[in-house]
Amino acid sequence: MKEAAERESRKREPHIKHHFDIEHYDSYSRNVVGFLGEFAGCVMLGIDWKTNIRPDYPTIDKLDARYLGKRLDFKTETIPEPPFSRVIARSIDDDEPYGRRLYHIGQETLLEKYDLIVFGAIKRVDISEMREWCAIGWIDAARIPAYPRGEIGPRGIHYPFPAFQVKTSDLKQMCYLL
Repeated sequence: MKEAAERESRKREPHIKHHFDIEHYDSYSRNVVGFLGEFAGCVMLGIDWKTNIRPDYPTIDKLDARYLGKRLDFKTETIPEPPFSRVIARSIDDDEPYGRRLYHIGQETLLEKYDLIVFGAIKRVDISEMREWCAIGWIDAARIPAYPRGEIGPRGIHYPFPAFQVKTSDLKQMCYLL
């Protein structure tokens, strides 16, 4: 799966317009993370992840997967320890660092293409050491614009890009999708 994510990242990189930069990964590595999340999310839902690989990437995709008639978009982030374990356990406070899931405001127009947004995470390590994707939860795509937006969150938290700040506690648990 990782080899496929790396291969697809190389194919997509010349065609993708990134909405933001982050300090801890270059654009290629972020592509790998995104593909790993999409592939692993498909596996979790019982979808053959290989059938979701596109032949090319000159345009943006219509969706990441279709499940029970719903159009899904997977959003995967990397989180360092110790907050990673608390986010995955959903024991993190919404108003502390890493307590909210971010959906870039530059992608707001894409929300109409999806029914559900599935948020997941990978522990922040070098991409060669990534081993596990964890689902955090999901939300109806139409609810995203109702959340606060911007680069500053609760308690003055600075986010790496302007985003809708979705409370982790508002995400539905994956068992309600499965």
